[in-house]
Amino acid sequence: MSKTLSFFFALLKTSIRASISLRGAFLLESLLMIGNNLIFLVIWWIFFRAFNNVNGWQFDDVVALMAVSVGSYGLSKICFGGLKDLSRTIARGGLDSFMTQPKNLLLHLLGSKSYSKGWGHLLTTLILIFLGGKTTLGSIPWLLFFIVNGCLVFGATGVIAHSLAFWLGSIENVAKKYCDSLFLFVHYPVNIYSGFLQVLMFTIFPAGIIGYLPVEFLKTFSWFYLFFAICGSCFFVSIAFIVFFRGLKRYESGNYFETREG
Repeated sequence: MSKTLSFFFALLKTSIRASISLRGAFLLESLLMIGNNLIFLVIWWIFFRAFNNVNGWQFDDVVALMAVSVGSYGLSKICFGGLKDLSRTIARGGLDSFMTQPKNLLLHLLGSKSYSKGWGHLLTTLILIFLGGKTTLGSIPWLLFFIVNGCLVFGATGVIAHSLAFWLGSIENVAKKYCDSLFLFVHYPVNIYSGFLQVLMFTIFPAGIIGYLPVEFLKTFSWFYLFFAICGSCFFVSIAFIVFFRGLKRYESGNYFETREG
């Protein structure tokens, strides 16, 4: 296990260096991500100027929600950049070159790329932490913990969606739209939904696990929310590994073979 993690972090270090090698593009993309996220925050601020709360949630709660969700998404883009092309790699028989390496195949695929825009999201999170009224020195470690926890959920759900290519073939566009939809849903408090829609926000689109449960924990410090946030991430990570490696048994190699260094 330790060797697997050491390999993943070494691979990730190389991927990050490659993603930020073009300094001008890196800075521009980061600034654009910060601007985009802050525009969304301003929209929420305008909304709460007209309405004091939404089902008990106030503006500070939404700031905390955005800090966790944007940070989780950004960290997933940095650490699991290879996820974006996973379904295409599967459908085109591109796993062959990765399978020649005696490493964990899934971690090898996920860590093979890193996207610089993830740093823009993380920088936005730092801004939101200092802006948020619920941020204290005591809550910052919890925020960091939930960002990592949310990152795992983003990565796991993406793996599940892209791994369906083992059975359905080329589903790259569908998988990407699913991941984009999850990032959109996680920006909204789950308690604005009701009934079946709220169930969806904890299952098919686990926005509640990524953002809602952490904010509720920070509001009340109830271990109930912490427990279910951790259980939720463990569940999705487990399902991701099961779906991917079961699909791998169905994998049929492409018509080409290429070697991969590293």
